[in-house]
Amino acid sequence: MGLLIGLLSVVAAAGLPESYLVRVEGTVGLCRHDVAAMKAPAEQAAARLAAGGAFWAGGQRSWVSELSGRAGGFMMIKGLGDQTPAPEDVVLFAPDAGAGVPGPLVESGALVVLFGSCPSGIGAPCFSNHAEEGDVSPTLANAIPAWVFTGELVAALTRLGKMPVMYESIGAYGGYARMRQYDNGKIAFHDDRDVPAVEAGVLGNRFLDRVGAMLKRIEKEERADLDRAGAWAREAKAAGNALVMYSMGHLFPDEVGKTAIGRLFRSAVWNAGFPHHAKPNDAYTPGDLVVCIGYQHPPDVLLRRARPAGARVVYVTVRSDRDYVRDEDVMWIDPMWDWPDACVELDGYDIPILAASGIVNGAIAWEIYRLASQ
Repeated sequence: MGLLIGLLSVVAAAGLPESYLVRVEGTVGLCRHDVAAMKAPAEQAAARLAAGGAFWAGGQRSWVSELSGRAGGFMMIKGLGDQTPAPEDVVLFAPDAGAGVPGPLVESGALVVLFGSCPSGIGAPCFSNHAEEGDVSPTLANAIPAWVFTGELVAALTRLGKMPVMYESIGAYGGYARMRQYDNGKIAFHDDRDVPAVEAGVLGNRFLDRVGAMLKRIEKEERADLDRAGAWAREAKAAGNALVMYSMGHLFPDEVGKTAIGRLFRSAVWNAGFPHHAKPNDAYTPGDLVVCIGYQHPPDVLLRRARPAGARVVYVTVRSDRDYVRDEDVMWIDPMWDWPDACVELDGYDIPILAASGIVNGAIAWEIYRLASQ
């Protein structure tokens, strides 16, 4: 890993293009060094949850959404908001930039596990996002150690003989039925699954392996199309045309609209594949570039609006739209994660756990921005 970071430094110093996918992959590798240190706080958290404590996520809004109501995540975890947890509770917390940790949270007696920048004087376990070392967005990077810790917490619970109920993607046939079956997390643990105990380090490292492999594959197989997307963006910018980046998911749209990406691209939500979500009623003109950082389904409505108007479209989804595979002004980027989104198999469990899409799609969005900014 030291060799990789050194290589990145050399590339940056030489002024050569530096892929954001490679940067995020490097950050994933840096988080691997923290997995062993997660064992003790994961076991402390598991003991509290097994005894009936509540489970909360707090701090950075998009990060809370990334961990709550999320494919492959705990069904019992909820957003903390302005509440003060009980002493027996567990709170995962990622402070907003410059915000620190609220005093009432520190004084609550709850077990608080911090992610991101580690403040001094708190005394809580904290896991770095390694954003500065990896030169990546800190709000994106916060998701990496959080998902690793989620895996280590699941493993710690299995060692206590408890298997927490995990979400299945609502894009899967059983997603909504699963939420009804377990009362959307009010039933926190299974009595219908026999999951063997998992040793510390197994699930966290397996998640890092899976996400790292996806990023490498995108860099290798999608590089030419990403470069072309960047060229389209630069052409549109030079001609004074619109640059739009729609997105959907949990880290999104904040990871677009509230970062440097949103200063170059106009940002809005586009929920493809979910008909009950209204779509932006935007107008397009020839030469505009519309990017959609999507989820499972292709943005068919967007394509059928933008292309007749002469706008180019780049979209990131698991499936492509067969009607546009030969359109030279439409580009599909494959994010390389599978339909369930969650990417780690667990022996004895019926669905995979730990979601990849937020991290991977975020890396792609930032790479398109990097190329557009050249």
